[in-house]
Amino acid sequence: MKWPDLSMGAYGFYVWGSYIFALIFIVWEVVSLKQRQKALRQQQQQQQQRSSSVSPSVLTGSANETTS
Repeated sequence: MKWPDLSMGAYGFYVWGSYIFALIFIVWEVVSLKQRQKALRQQQQQQQQRSSSVSPSVLTGSANETTS
């Protein structure tokens, strides 16, 4: 069995290096996107918890309205 020529005519280092470099950054981007998505979900949950803890009278402004 004969193995394929991975040296690619003395350019194999650059070709395979480019593939590895691209693969690393693609994986990095996917991980980064997942972390950002998780952070956004946590932020939305915190905002929902804050909005549900505020009393309705403060939201309507009926107690704080002034007339002129």
